[in-house]
Amino acid sequence: MGGLLSYLWSAGGDVPDEKTTLTRNEKNAMRATWRVIYANKCDNGVAFFIRIFTQFPEAKKLFKNLEGLDDLDKLAKHPRMKAHALRVMAAINSWIDYLDDPDVLIQLLVDIGISHAKHNVPEAYFDAIGGVVIWLVENKSGSAYSDYAKDAWIKAWGVIKPIMVNSLNEASKSK
Repeated sequence: MGGLLSYLWSAGGDVPDEKTTLTRNEKNAMRATWRVIYANKCDNGVAFFIRIFTQFPEAKKLFKNLEGLDDLDKLAKHPRMKAHALRVMAAINSWIDYLDDPDVLIQLLVDIGISHAKHNVPEAYFDAIGGVVIWLVENKSGSAYSDYAKDAWIKAWGVIKPIMVNSLNEASKSK
């Protein structure tokens, strides 16, 4: 009986979505890891930004509301940092929520690109963000982590990033 249920659950699990190219199994692996990460969204969101600012200190200049907060320990505890981290985690959570509705997912990503154009975020930072998202999955998803899940996130970022970057570039041109 268990074999039949496993078969029925996985039937079609490796068929890629036409728009995202992600399979149901890959989406489920992403959801499983994200569920663990999002359960501690404030701390993990702050860890996300501390990782960015550690690897790319120049990125901190884009956050005018964090000027003067050069000590990363103080920055990690600051309400403005926590609030921004929570907004970013909620945005990523919305991506996960709409993995099965690619049209909405695409619009969410377009909107992120447009909003980042308003803040003059360079395209190159999206590469950095992708690496930190993968770091978050590797380091903060606990027992839900697997190489399969990591590969699913890497594959997803290959779809997500170009959508955001294209809308960022389009919005930047029209400024």
